[in-house]
Amino acid sequence: MSLINRTGPFKTFLFLLLFSSTVLFAQNLIPELLNQGLQLYGAKDYRGAADYLGQVVDMQPEHSQARYYLVFSLSMSGQHEESLKHARYLAKKFPKQKQYAALVKELEKTLAEQQKKKATKQKAYNIPDEVIIGGYKSLDTEVREPKMSTKPREIKPARKLTPLEKAIRMIDEDQYASATSSLDKILEKKPGNAEALHYRGVIEFNSGNYQNAKKWFNKAIKAEPKMFQTHFLLGDCYRAEYDYKKAAEEFQHALEIKKDVFAQLNLADCYMELQSLKKAEKIFAEIIDKDKNISEALLGMAQIKLYNGYINEAMQKVNEVLTSEPQSAQAHYLKAQILMENELYKDAVEEAKIALNNYPDNLQYKALYALALVRSYQTAKGLDEASQVIKQNPDYIPARLAIAEGLIMSGAYADAEEHLREITKNGPHPQVFKLRAIKAVKNAEYENADEFYKKYIELSQGKPKAYMDYAAFLETSQNFIDALKAYQEITEMFKKTAYAGVAARKVDELESKMTDEGNSGQSSTGSEYRRGKVKY
Repeated sequence: MSLINRTGPFKTFLFLLLFSSTVLFAQNLIPELLNQGLQLYGAKDYRGAADYLGQVVDMQPEHSQARYYLVFSLSMSGQHEESLKHARYLAKKFPKQKQYAALVKELEKTLAEQQKKKATKQKAYNIPDEVIIGGYKSLDTEVREPKMSTKPREIKPARKLTPLEKAIRMIDEDQYASATSSLDKILEKKPGNAEALHYRGVIEFNSGNYQNAKKWFNKAIKAEPKMFQTHFLLGDCYRAEYDYKKAAEEFQHALEIKKDVFAQLNLADCYMELQSLKKAEKIFAEIIDKDKNISEALLGMAQIKLYNGYINEAMQKVNEVLTSEPQSAQAHYLKAQILMENELYKDAVEEAKIALNNYPDNLQYKALYALALVRSYQTAKGLDEASQVIKQNPDYIPARLAIAEGLIMSGAYADAEEHLREITKNGPHPQVFKLRAIKAVKNAEYENADEFYKKYIELSQGKPKAYMDYAAFLETSQNFIDALKAYQEITEMFKKTAYAGVAARKVDELESKMTDEGNSGQSSTGSEYRRGKVKY
């Protein structure tokens, strides 16, 4: 259910904001220009932002943060060709960061579409060739060329970087060994230098060494408790280790220091993982109230709607995002989840594939794609996809669940149970009990299946899909009395949801079936599996 693995623009904004400014603590002109540019960008004055950010890039070409925001500022102000040049620079300089390559691809597509529209418009209105090639010959034969400003910018030379600033630049350029050496020298002289301690943590964080990163970040916080970035990244360390409770605490500390939308989004994600949906919903609503264009907040709300059974509302929000951001991987991923909920598994495969094509290394997208393949009876391919995820991350639960489900479908119950046991090492998981219930049904062990389904409902904490799965089990087991009661309770518990509508139709069907059979619930096959009133 998580929206944690952000690989789109929001994630990029965050990391560039936190790490890329090689003159973060400098007192020269660049920070002033950068700050003014970012303020104008936030105010949606993209032309003004492009002017200030362009000056920063002119002065310091390797300033990736300024260049990144310059790309968007130029694009939003209609200067797509210039924007594409800077995006290509970033993609070439940072080949491992795939978001830059994706950005280049998107800008190339936008530019191609714009040129196509321009050509169509020119043809439709019979625009003279002189205009197309850059000048227009008027009736008096005077050629009017566009005026180009050649006035040089008044730029002061940047001062010499401090040792700390040099170390930060090395981090930007992935020169971690050199940066570590420089920071250690600073810390030898000033062991309590909070900024140097923070960036030692950044090096470990960027290298995926979260345990070491936490040690450095905690030292930095001890030296200076009010460091927003440190609390933020410490929260990300805990999140990477699936310790969402501690991650939430750190994001809360960060927000006490500075109100930041990225920290809000990450805190909401943690709440979702902790099943504190009302807290998450409150944060998403607060973000949307301030800016309705933040797609991740809209998708977060959609995910909560989906969880609570409001499937149509969830799809509406997802389509709203896709209208403005047709290539949003997270939106396609969530759409695949919605289709899975509606048992449209082949369509879910296609949506998950779109998300995965945009970000091939995203474990969430890989696991959902694998599960959709399994449920659309492409079991072998689904098992292979999920196994690839487990090779990357043996602790990734969604992939193990997909494997276990595929093995159960294939009749390999013992192998499936091994994966289910592996999942529960860190505690009970609702989907484990659902899969064990499915396995029990296949073995005609209905009593066991009943107990497993009830445990599945208990752990699902009010998720309507769990109740519906149990009611469907009772019906397919031909236990019509209990199935009828279960569907009736769903209509009462989850009013106005898609499940209430389905349950109401099921109630009508079962009442009609039981009337036709002329008994009080005994099935036509003589099943004696009846357990009285259903209790959740």
